[in-house]
Order: sequence, then structure tokens, then C-alpha cells
Amino acid sequence: MKKTLLAAALFAAGTTMAHAQSSVSIYGLIDLGLTYYSNAVKTGGGGASLLRMDSGIAQGSRIGFKGTEDLGGGLNAFFTLETGFGADDGSLGQGGLIFGRQSFVGIGGRDWGSVSVGRQYDFMSNLGGQYAMGALSPAGSFAWGLHADAAHAAALNDHIYAGDRTNNSVKYSSAKMGGFSFGAMYGLGEVAGNNTAGRTLSATGQYDSGAFSSALAYTDIKDAAGASSTRMYGLGATYQLGAFKPFGVITQVKNTATSAKATTYELGTVYALTALWDLSAAYQFQSRNQGVGNAQAFIAMADYKISKRTDLYVGAVYDRDKGYNAYPVFGGGIQSATGNQSAVRMGIRHRF
Repeated sequence: MKKTLLAAALFAAGTTMAHAQSSVSIYGLIDLGLTYYSNAVKTGGGGASLLRMDSGIAQGSRIGFKGTEDLGGGLNAFFTLETGFGADDGSLGQGGLIFGRQSFVGIGGRDWGSVSVGRQYDFMSNLGGQYAMGALSPAGSFAWGLHADAAHAAALNDHIYAGDRTNNSVKYSSAKMGGFSFGAMYGLGEVAGNNTAGRTLSATGQYDSGAFSSALAYTDIKDAAGASSTRMYGLGATYQLGAFKPFGVITQVKNTATSAKATTYELGTVYALTALWDLSAAYQFQSRNQGVGNAQAFIAMADYKISKRTDLYVGAVYDRDKGYNAYPVFGGGIQSATGNQSAVRMGIRHRF
């Protein structure tokens, strides 16, 4: 009887230890608010104002699952499954994919970094996520509204500013060494007999030292035939200066088949007015070749933190586009009837 009780106790202890070495968490974010658009295209032509409820402007509404397991010897296994949705109507995002935002699994080590496989962000996304107004404030899509090639969206716009997700990808991210880190990613096109068709290459190098951070990023995406590429280059930096956090980003996207090219410059700052209030502003300028007119945008935001997980924000953006009709909100925004448009938003963001 004593042996049976002892065995049961050891089994229970071992089970507790095994559970302590691994964890799975559910997380998410809901962003919802009212957006006012000026000069929106209306049926029959011309422009008119529009008020509508938008989901995912500050950040895309999402729900996800993350897990890690301690493998011993400084190694760990991890995974992320994340789906996007429209909080205003309950629809699935990313074209209806169940885990359209992210879906990957990998192994990491504290000394050498990590390797992951699946649907993952390229390194241009990492750049935009650390050094741009769209990520450093609730501006979100307000700060990603400049369209490089509105007449041929697939050529440049899909990857103009903050990168994209890559299917069937293998990604390596190094550990930090004296403030330096780097990464590389390869996305398989999976076309028999043509290894370059649909292939993606991406790489980054980053340096962090105290209040200063900077990174370079590059991504090359082959078309479905493997004949031409959409290429992106980027450089970003931030510096914490007391209550101010100035930032800057330069990105360029080019299509090798048409030689169409757009270069976007952004400068801005976040200012911690109080422990609860953040103010931020940025200016963007985009130059285009082939005689297409330039574009610029002004963005300003105020963010009030109700708690660690919930904030209220208000913001405004003004776009002026000399080449195409303005489009001040990326993706689900409203195109203007002319080259000028403004938008104002009041929203709430809750993380769980």
C-alpha cells in the first residue's frame, strides 16, 4: 500500500513538473471606433462625407494562441496561431483564413536564437513595427495610407510600407550579441520545376544600445512565374530622449518588371505628456518615378490609457496625393473623389 501511494505521489509530482515546463496562453485585441471621412467617392460620382464604424484601425482585431515548452539545455519549443476578425461585423480577416495573421512553430535557444516555420511576417514588417508611427501610436492604418501605385495595386501597394506575411516560410532570428542581432527568411514558392516562382527572401540587421535602436531590412518577392520581383528596402531608428521618443523610417519598394518605384520618408515623435496621456505626430512624404505625382500625409494622435489593457484614442490624418485619389487609411479605408482627403477617428482598444 505504501509503495502504491509513493508511486502515485511521484507520478503526480512528475506531472506537475511537466506542466510547469510548458505553457499555453490565449490572447487577443479588439479595436473598434467611429471614423469620419471627407470627400469620399459616392455612387454616381463626386465626393461626400462619410461616418462609419471601423474595426482594426489602431491595430487589427485578433485572437491568438501562444505556447512554449522547455526542452532543457537552454532549448525551447514554441508556436503561435493567430486569427484576425472584424469586430464591427464578426467577419474573419485575411480573406477568411482561420489563422490568417500568423501560424508557425519553431525551436529556440538562448545562445543562438530561433528557427520557425509556417506563415510569418517578413522583416520589413519588423521594421515598420518598431520605428513607424503606425506601430508606435494608435495611428495604425491612419499612418499607412500612402499608395505607391493605386492604378496597379498588386505591383507595389501590397508591400509598400510595413511588409507582409509569408506562407511556407523558414525564418531564423539570432540572439543579441553586443547589441547586434540579425535574421533571415526564405519563403518557398512550391512550384514544381521552378524554384524561383513565388519565392520570398527577407533579411534584417539590428542594433540596440540603451535609448537608441536602429535596423535595416530587405525583402524580395518573386512573381508567380519567377520572372520579376517586388523588392523592398528599409531603414528605421528611434531614440528615447526623456519624455520624447523621436523616430524615423525610410522605405523603398520597386517592381523589377515595370521599374515602377516609390520611396517613403517618415519623421515623427511620441511624447509622454503624463503617465496616462501620450501625444504623437508624424509627417510622411512619398516620391514616385515615371512621372507619377508625389504624395504626403500629416498624422496626429492622442492616446489615454484607462488601464494597462484598455485605452481611448482620437486622431486625424490628412493626405494630399498629386498622382492618385487620396486614400488616408490602408486596406479598409475610403478612397477620395480627388487628390485630397482627411479622416478623424475616435476609438477604443482593449487587449486581453
